[in-house]
Amino acid sequence: MFKRCLFFLCFLTLWVPSVFAQKIQDLRLSVNDTQNVRFVVDLSDRAEIKLSRLSNPSRMVIDIENAPFEPGVREKRFLDTGFISSIRTGKPTPSATRIVLDLPSENVSEKHFTLEPQANFPWRFVIDLTNNTPQVGVKAFSNDAQTVATKTSVKAESPKKSITKKKIVMLDPGHGGQDPGAISKSGKYEKDITLKMAKETKVLLEKAGYKVVMTRDKDYYVTLRGRIEKAHKANADLFISIHADSAASSAAKGLSVYTISEKASDKEAAQLAESANKADILFGMDLSEYQPEVGNILIDFAKTYTMDQSAKYADEVVKEMEKEVTLRPKAHRYAGFAVLKSPNIPSVLLEMGYLSNREEDKLLQKENYRNKLSKALVRAVNTYFTKHVEQ
Repeated sequence: MFKRCLFFLCFLTLWVPSVFAQKIQDLRLSVNDTQNVRFVVDLSDRAEIKLSRLSNPSRMVIDIENAPFEPGVREKRFLDTGFISSIRTGKPTPSATRIVLDLPSENVSEKHFTLEPQANFPWRFVIDLTNNTPQVGVKAFSNDAQTVATKTSVKAESPKKSITKKKIVMLDPGHGGQDPGAISKSGKYEKDITLKMAKETKVLLEKAGYKVVMTRDKDYYVTLRGRIEKAHKANADLFISIHADSAASSAAKGLSVYTISEKASDKEAAQLAESANKADILFGMDLSEYQPEVGNILIDFAKTYTMDQSAKYADEVVKEMEKEVTLRPKAHRYAGFAVLKSPNIPSVLLEMGYLSNREEDKLLQKENYRNKLSKALVRAVNTYFTKHVEQ
């Protein structure tokens, strides 16, 4: 039903003699674009898996030891993608769980990988399948949907292609206008420091070959939702919100980077999925023309992928920043900041340091210190797009 599909499957098991220490917790299907589909199996613990490809008819067999289904998972129904003829389950041995994916033809390429637990995600084992047979007569997604898929595609293993367009980085100087943000020991406003930092970082990013857009370039107020909307309008590939922290204790110090927590992100995604009008949720794509299941799957895939990508960029920022400045313990943190809730743009919030700390207050007033931070941000951007994003 789709021209080509990429199919992803996650399974994990542990060898336990007789007690089932792990279980299959969930099966999740996500549609990426006309070529891509992801099928995820979440498990409660690490697991071993035997993966086999069989022909006549074409099918994939996954055998998992000592990992039964949690109640209701096996009976879960999925949208017919036209890529998988059927999904069957069984028990080849008393201790094994088998899942069989019936495929449309032998012209299916395959790769697989394992994802370790991250934030609140469990262990995942992923299989990517690409259907190389000609499209059968089904309505394909629109060009807008394909644009969304490009924004949310999984990194490929094929040789890197030359970049055909500049990556777009959205810089978001926190606060502004009537909202000063934190006020430092010396009476400086957070809104002014974040704007200086964003402008300085913009220069370096542009020198590195990126297109840079700012949510504000002067001292005026932008709503939190307005910041996200500007990023969507710009088709941003990465969103960096810049802030300076404050605490009751003047001893608190150190830089930190935040990404969205799964709980907050899930709540946001649920609100989007339940919305009657899904227009302009994903890069201006109107999902209302699709069946509800398709729209919800697109949102779910985008949200899951975006959380993973945000965490990857945050980790690169931490690696670069620790070479230059003092970090908070466990510098990559998770919270429900509104500006991080875009379901399809990888987003981080940088807390440069504490204005309530006299030492860091003085440092953040200095251009050469901010330049250290800006250079580290740019190096992290370079590594992120090179290492974690398909070109």
